[in-house]
Amino acid sequence: MVDFKKLYSIFVDEAMERITELEDGLLRLEKSPDDKELINTIFRAAHTIKGSSGSIGLKDISKFTHGIEEVLDLVRQEKLNPDKELINILLDATDMIKEMVRCVASETAFDFNRCEDLLKRMEEIKKSPESGAKSQKIKTFKIIFIPSPDLFKRGIDPSIIIDDLKNIGEITSIVANTEAVPILSDLNPENLYLRWDIQLRTDKDESEIKNVFEFVEDGSDIRIFPVNTHEYEKCMAPLGRMLVDEGIVKSEDVEDALKNQKKLGEILVQQGKVSQKDIENVIEKQRGIKIESFKNAVSSTIRVDLKKLDHLINIVGEMVIIHSMFRQTIRSNGQGNGGNATAERLDVLLSQLQRIGSDIQESAMSLRMLPVGEVFQRFIRLVRELSASKNKNIELIITGEETELDKGVLEKITDPLVHLIRNSIDHGIETPEERLSKGKPANGAIHLSAYQMGDSVYIDVEDDGRGLNKEKIIEKAISKGIINSAQSLTDDQIYNLIFLPGFSTAESVTDVSGRGVGMDVVKKNIESLNGKVYIRTGQDTGTTISIKLPLTLAIIDGLTLLVGEDVFAIPITSVVESLRPNRMDVKSLNEKVEVINVRGEYIPLMRLYEILGITSWKKDPWDAIVIVAMHEGRKYGLLADELLGEQQIVIKSLGTATPKVRGIAGGTILGDGRVALVLDVPGIAEMVKTSS
Repeated sequence: MVDFKKLYSIFVDEAMERITELEDGLLRLEKSPDDKELINTIFRAAHTIKGSSGSIGLKDISKFTHGIEEVLDLVRQEKLNPDKELINILLDATDMIKEMVRCVASETAFDFNRCEDLLKRMEEIKKSPESGAKSQKIKTFKIIFIPSPDLFKRGIDPSIIIDDLKNIGEITSIVANTEAVPILSDLNPENLYLRWDIQLRTDKDESEIKNVFEFVEDGSDIRIFPVNTHEYEKCMAPLGRMLVDEGIVKSEDVEDALKNQKKLGEILVQQGKVSQKDIENVIEKQRGIKIESFKNAVSSTIRVDLKKLDHLINIVGEMVIIHSMFRQTIRSNGQGNGGNATAERLDVLLSQLQRIGSDIQESAMSLRMLPVGEVFQRFIRLVRELSASKNKNIELIITGEETELDKGVLEKITDPLVHLIRNSIDHGIETPEERLSKGKPANGAIHLSAYQMGDSVYIDVEDDGRGLNKEKIIEKAISKGIINSAQSLTDDQIYNLIFLPGFSTAESVTDVSGRGVGMDVVKKNIESLNGKVYIRTGQDTGTTISIKLPLTLAIIDGLTLLVGEDVFAIPITSVVESLRPNRMDVKSLNEKVEVINVRGEYIPLMRLYEILGITSWKKDPWDAIVIVAMHEGRKYGLLADELLGEQQIVIKSLGTATPKVRGIAGGTILGDGRVALVLDVPGIAEMVKTSS
């Protein structure tokens, strides 16, 4: 009997990989429409999903993917041009396949009627392919023409420029700006004070448009940048479909509304078919679904390089041999053969066993290491869609995608990166007009990079936007009572105020950000991974948020401490130093607060035995040991009986049966077999804050 559950599980893993390939390929095709090999790769991905779904009886997925395959085949034959509109439809179709596959994974039914609209759109595209070859793409350009004031004196009529533009395309909009015209008493009739904002649809490129202005370039300010011509088609139709799907309006209401060349949402509100709140809720719901799909980007399975697996098997084989040699040596000793020789032999075998154990550890850990590119590539689409919603032209540049990170870290880094990228799009990067006025390119850029330094991986999110506004941060911090004055604060301390809960300098709340949540979440999530966050920013040069992460969460370097009869471990990344203070350096500020003077700096003293509720042998700090730990830029002194030493710690979860204990991150097994609890410095710091 065929085990369909197992077949479906294999299909889901394979299909999700092909869907990723399809989505990434479509985003790359938008930038490289003539890349034939890329088109073939995308086609093969769709063909594989169609074939594998059909072979196990998933007819709906096979039928829908066949529609995508037919469109891609026309692109392959150069009968269809992969323009932005076509890419939008295929990306929507890819999202639909993803939903269908997830329904297979969760063993839930999928309503195929939801696919009808996309199938109809794809059929319409297939019915009107271009005649055998790609036509020249019609593009829309915005032109800002600020002529030289002495144009009239040079005998040049600016209206001639307008006529020349009409010869190379269609002027869809032209506005004369009169802001620079002075009052009548100051007006010089020989000077030109006007500027023009022009929108031009043409099949010519930017260089040919520039040629029109070649005779007036001297002394004039001429800016030309492309405009997204498909924004109306991309946004309005999906909104109508969402409102129908939610049961808020009928499909005929949407069709009637679309006959009017206004924004669909405005029309339906004016007609009383929906409320403004309905529109906002549906759009927010759809945006939330898409954002969640980015956060759940990391697969629950790992593809293992065969070389890594072979290496691990070879090491295990060596371990089996060493085990046999141990048994043989011990058996020989039991028969009374040479005690000294046996001891030497055991020393050699133990040394070999230690080496093999270390190799197995490294090899096993390498199996969990995944390239960060698996997550990074998902953000291409996120940037594409969010930047379009903000009417900004933003490109995502990715480097270092081959850098490897532990899968556990990779799963938890996606959410912080979503926050950072959304902030860059909403707050960091200016509108095309604002960028041009600053002498910047109209298109903005976000650089997402990863690199390894020592035993840490750094991930940088860098934008070329306006940078953090120091004055606004100070103003907001003072108004919230966070600080009284910024005179004693360094720039780094001021910029780090944005990580405080509820802190936002946004002028208004938007659908992307500005609610005062995000940056504090980023910092907490990163610190929960034993990582750190750094900020670099400059006015009009952009902002870089740099995240430092450990290579792995499973094995860390730690210090072991003795408190009473219990052993605890603390991650060494949280430790600044350890010391035994002098009696005179320990001060009591009140009944609850003690501090120690460390080279002129007063650090709060935290007695671990009191926090953890256990009995300690040493109560006086000058008889015990103090470990100075760091959290959020603040130092804390942890009082323990004795410092045992430094060693690698394998962190184990305490399990669901054990209630979560504040201040405890997990457990580990020491070399003598004892269990030690791993201290969570951020958790302990929070306990101290709430009790003080």
